[in-house]
Amino acid sequence: MSEKESTSKKRTHFLIYTLIIILAAFLVSMIMVLTREDPEDVYRKNSNIRVEVLNGCGVDRTAIKVTNQLRKQGFNVVRIGDALKQDFEETVIIERRDEEMKNARYFARYFRCDNLSKDIDPALYLEITVIIGKDYKRIFRNVEKEL
Repeated sequence: MSEKESTSKKRTHFLIYTLIIILAAFLVSMIMVLTREDPEDVYRKNSNIRVEVLNGCGVDRTAIKVTNQLRKQGFNVVRIGDALKQDFEETVIIERRDEEMKNARYFARYFRCDNLSKDIDPALYLEITVIIGKDYKRIFRNVEKEL
């Protein structure tokens, strides 16, 4: 094989690999664009979830800060207060309406929180209760920027 043929073959392989990488990047970006939810749809979906926010971490004004953050994201916070205990290590999301815990699971996915519980109470006019634990800065990342 001559040196020209070898160089030509290397150049062809390089172009093929480059085109494959460009095509893969294009496909990934298209998938991301097509699967992204419309912010207005997310806001509308969030507003259908009535939330009770209870401070269980012992840090003053945390429930208010988390409430402000949740409201900016469209959640309908209907009650704010303190939990009976102030020593929750982890944030807890409690489903109050749905036996299948659809509301709690949605909220948990939205905020990447793993600690879910169910305590169905039809007398409460809300879907979920959030008890803020000492891990609140991890769950509600921008909470310190709130009032």
